[in-house]
Amino acid sequence: MLKMNRYLQQHTGYTLIFLLCFFCNAKAQKNIEYVLPTTAFNKEEAYKMLEEGNNSIEGTLSFKKRGYVNYPGYLAKVLLYPVTPHLTEYIELKKKYDSRKKQAAMTKEAAMARIETKTIDEKGNFVFTNIKPGKYYVVSLVTWEKVRSNQVQSGPVTSNKNGLGIQMGGGSFPTETRYESRAYEEEVGEYIEVSGNNKVTVINIAK
Repeated sequence: MLKMNRYLQQHTGYTLIFLLCFFCNAKAQKNIEYVLPTTAFNKEEAYKMLEEGNNSIEGTLSFKKRGYVNYPGYLAKVLLYPVTPHLTEYIELKKKYDSRKKQAAMTKEAAMARIETKTIDEKGNFVFTNIKPGKYYVVSLVTWEKVRSNQVQSGPVTSNKNGLGIQMGGGSFPTETRYESRAYEEEVGEYIEVSGNNKVTVINIAK
């Protein structure tokens, strides 16, 4: 699987602007100014770093929000990028430009220079194999929900009446609590150093 990903990546010649997005079917947004790194992307350097090795990376990904720990879903994409000057500058730009009007971006060619795997359960666990020594950036998306509650009318209004049955004004109505949720996505990533041979590097990427 990883070998096929490497093959496809090495034969992809895109030069379009591309956000660090894991799902390539995302619709293009209008009226957004993209800020690119000034450092050129060195394709040869990047793919040399992605050549097969004999190390493995085992890890977990999570994002804590409002007291709850959220994880990527089962079989969610996890990406491994070789750390190049282009990528490092892009990640720094994201800290400054990450709004609906202005966003950091890198070339699609740089974004495709990566290795993909998927989570193996619903607790954010993942494994990369055949990794050579080097510095990498591992990243994924974590979905979390924001829940809101509202009191809504659940029955007819009951009027206030006196002993003669004459309505005196006012009244009341029964209510119930209804909940609605909205899903958000958070990018969670971290640099990792792989060294030695035939070693397993264990990481916990939490935000």
